[in-house]
Formats: sequence, C-alpha cells, structure tokens
Amino acid sequence: MSNRIITIGRQVGSGGRLIGRIVADRLGLAFYDREILSRAAQESGIRDEFFETNDEKNTFVHRLTSYFTMSAATSVGNSCLASENLFKYQSDAIRKAAEEGGSVFVGRCSDYILRDFDNRTDIFITADLDDRIARASEYFKISADEARKRIASLEKARAEYYNLFTSKRWGVASSYHLCINSSRMSLDDCASMIIDYIEKTGR
Repeated sequence: MSNRIITIGRQVGSGGRLIGRIVADRLGLAFYDREILSRAAQESGIRDEFFETNDEKNTFVHRLTSYFTMSAATSVGNSCLASENLFKYQSDAIRKAAEEGGSVFVGRCSDYILRDFDNRTDIFITADLDDRIARASEYFKISADEARKRIASLEKARAEYYNLFTSKRWGVASSYHLCINSSRMSLDDCASMIIDYIEKTGR
C-alpha cells in the first residue's frame, strides 16, 4: 500500500489527526497536516502567514473580505491575493505531494483536491460530543464550557471552508468512503479499521 492516498476529514476533538498519523506510520506513508501550508508557502514564494490566515480554521466572512498585501520579497511583488488564489497554491502543493508517493492528508479539502486520484480513500472521523469536549479541553487547556464553544466555532469555520471550495458538504457521509466514530473504539483500532478497509476494498 505504499502508493495509497488517504484523506482524513474530522470533527474537532475526534482524534482524526492522531488517527491519520498512526495510519501513516503503520503504512510507511508521508503525513501532511499543517506541513502542507509550509510547503505551499515555499513552493509559491509567499510568506507562511498568508496561508495560515487562509487556513480552514478561518471564517467565511473573513475570507471573502480579506485581501493580503504581498511583501516585495516575495516572487509576486506588492500585489493582493484573494483567499481563492491562496487555496489554489495550497491545492497545487497537495497534488504535488500526492504525485510524489503514498501519503495521508488531514483536512484542507484534500479529498476534493485529489478527487481524480483513483488510489484515494476518503475517511471522516467523528466522535460523541462529550468525548470531543474532553479532548479539546485537554488540548487547548480550557474549561469544558470554553471547549464546547471552541468546537462550535472551529467546526463552523471548517464546514464553511469545505463547502465554499468543494462541490460537497463537510461531514455528510456521502462525501466520504468510510466514516468512523472514534468514541466506539481506541484510536489505534480506528487506524486498524481504516487499513483493513483499504486492504479489503483495494482502494
């Protein structure tokens, strides 16, 4: 399965990123989460912070009203780029990484960007809300109430980002090949289920 492409969509606090890392390690695949932002910046000559600002955590209104003035040090000079242009650079980086070999991509519309890769498997990880609140509370070092609010805010932005740039709906089962509730088993077992699914389906 060294040439497999696996994309991981996930709810906040579901452990999706950790599951993706386990799958990548077990199968000897490259792993891309926030790393793809640095790669897009390096390959485009645009500073990292512009991709950070345009990342999936940001709101729909913010993306449509924000334009980014480029430094003269960048290859595009003093110009303005809308978020759609930055998304294209990010998409190019994701596609280039996938063409280099087997990889696991977390989020950032990678399932849509790589939709013409026949060796692709799209996964979505969900979890019960109480479990997601507990994980987010521990990760962000905040109270349960704050974690609940943070989850709602981040997931709203994540869904808006996905729905804006793709022809699909974020978190809807029909948008993915396999959906897993990580509250029902350990993260290791979730990774095993993904690998077993790929082996059995030949995707």
